[in-house]
Amino acid sequence: MSTKQSAPTDTARALKDQLGGGSGTTVSNKGRALRAVPEDATAGDITALRAEMQVTALSVDTWPAYGSPAWLRLDPKDPRAYAATLEAAEQHRRATAERQRLNWLMDNDPVEWWREITADANAYAGRQGHVIAARRTAEELRTARDNANNQPPHQLRATPGWPPIAIPGQPGRYLTPGQEITA
Repeated sequence: MSTKQSAPTDTARALKDQLGGGSGTTVSNKGRALRAVPEDATAGDITALRAEMQVTALSVDTWPAYGSPAWLRLDPKDPRAYAATLEAAEQHRRATAERQRLNWLMDNDPVEWWREITADANAYAGRQGHVIAARRTAEELRTARDNANNQPPHQLRATPGWPPIAIPGQPGRYLTPGQEITA
């Protein structure tokens, strides 16, 4: 009777392979050593190097984004179409590996996971702290608005050479130069 590995162990092995450990299973390369690959390179590192090497071998410097209208117009045999496809595949592989790493971190070290996913927001808040502190709160704005409508009474003063001023709320009464009254 054979023993099957459980799903978590398979997942852990795949995650370890993607993030840096390798599964330990190797394929013989018949004595040929890989060139320019560090000893501690992960499967993901080697995959990235291979993709870069393939794009370099295509002798193209620029290519349209995968799936864009410009990419769709390329001839299928155009090396730029393959370079764009390699780039998209590599971006997908890296995004998947990062998602798996974060999922593993969330399950095994939630404090570190939270620190990582909020790092950008914390850095932004740190840079914006002085701007936020300088803003008035809703209560300060409300008080300022209420105080703007509650100004002290205007002191009426008649100017010499000008006609008398009608006193508000007192029909028939006028202020002439030399008199002062609070409205």
